[in-house]
Amino acid sequence: MTNTTKLFALLATCMMSVVSTPAFSAEPSDAADTEDKVPTVTVAGLGEVMVAPDSLRTSISIRARATTLAEARAEAARNTRSVIQALEGLRIQDLQVRTVEITVTPIPERQPEELGETTEPRIIGYQAESSLSVALRAVGIEALRVQGPRILDAALGAGANVVGGLDFFLSQPREAHRLALAAAVRDAEANAKVVAGAARVELRGLRSITTEVSPFFEGQQAMYAQEMAGGAGVIDFPVEPGEIRVTTQVTASFEFAE
Repeated sequence: MTNTTKLFALLATCMMSVVSTPAFSAEPSDAADTEDKVPTVTVAGLGEVMVAPDSLRTSISIRARATTLAEARAEAARNTRSVIQALEGLRIQDLQVRTVEITVTPIPERQPEELGETTEPRIIGYQAESSLSVALRAVGIEALRVQGPRILDAALGAGANVVGGLDFFLSQPREAHRLALAAAVRDAEANAKVVAGAARVELRGLRSITTEVSPFFEGQQAMYAQEMAGGAGVIDFPVEPGEIRVTTQVTASFEFAE
């Protein structure tokens, strides 16, 4: 047998070997196919809890107007220092005070309506404003009732002339979220039992569950807002923080047997 004949014989043997070798199938097994056909019922569950807030925040601004820019800035800076010193003088542990914005704007002269907007208004003065954010975190609800009015009283008495409302919130919202999640799962299970009972089928157990991306926190706010021409003012009324509503939702699938 020549070398060429031997080469052809070898190639033929290899081809026969490849053709006769069995291939593995990627088809799903009977167990997986059966699992996909398990009947399920999908329901939503809503969880809601009410929790007492442990923190508050408010916004306080100091506005000053003068005929010159330097005078407006000096008055606003002086009153801002007085407000910060007054808040520090309350000696409330963990009270946080920070400056969030400082603005200076010109005050244009009001133009007669017949002139329209064609004439450039004359600058008659300037307004300087310093805005503070004040927060008290992780205290008892009784401390919020007591310290809330004290904070606003001190700020107004020291020269603040724009005060926003008291916003009550949770310093650790995750714990409240977990309580709402547990309530949502219980609600989903109860809904599934109602559906199964109406359909006259028997639930076998939980198959899957998903949660919404983020919970919803509906906080309480003491809607007190005041703008004063001067710096004097007294807030003589109680503050009630109330409760915060935390809601979340889950979607659950349960297996059932007919």
